[in-house]
Amino acid sequence: MGADLLAGLDAVAKLVDEGICMAIKYAVVRKNPEEDIYLAELIKRVDRRKVISGIGERPAVAHLRHWELVGFTTGSGCLAPTLSAAIYSACRAADYGRAQRLRSRFMDLEDLRDEWGPARVLHHALELAGIARTGPIPPFVSELSAEQRNRTRPVVQELLTAQEELAVGS
Repeated sequence: MGADLLAGLDAVAKLVDEGICMAIKYAVVRKNPEEDIYLAELIKRVDRRKVISGIGERPAVAHLRHWELVGFTTGSGCLAPTLSAAIYSACRAADYGRAQRLRSRFMDLEDLRDEWGPARVLHHALELAGIARTGPIPPFVSELSAEQRNRTRPVVQELLTAQEELAVGS
């Protein structure tokens, strides 16, 4: 939207108002997602019920609690969908302590995704978990090295264990 971010938000709001845009996936990374002037300006212009947290589990609880966004997207939830859904349910029930505990189970994988690239890590994690034979990674994206795959394996297993624990405890 150019250098004038507020004018860009005005344009986004107009697209929403005119029914051209139905929802916004908000995916701006912040060190502290509770301190976000840009998001504050967005929800001044657009009904927060049309804004979805778009960076996975890392800011999800803060976005749903502090900003009252309606939901969040997830990549890591492909590995542990029940666990990711439990974060959402805990937030909807205003049980933010539980939501944070559940969210913490994703952070090791999220850290690897941030370090090496979200798609590459998820691609290999799905195969390591036995969820899908993902095959070769697309052109122009490098494979994880053997060392990276070895570091990913226990992280994937821990997330799968967390999901199993949730299922047993439910």
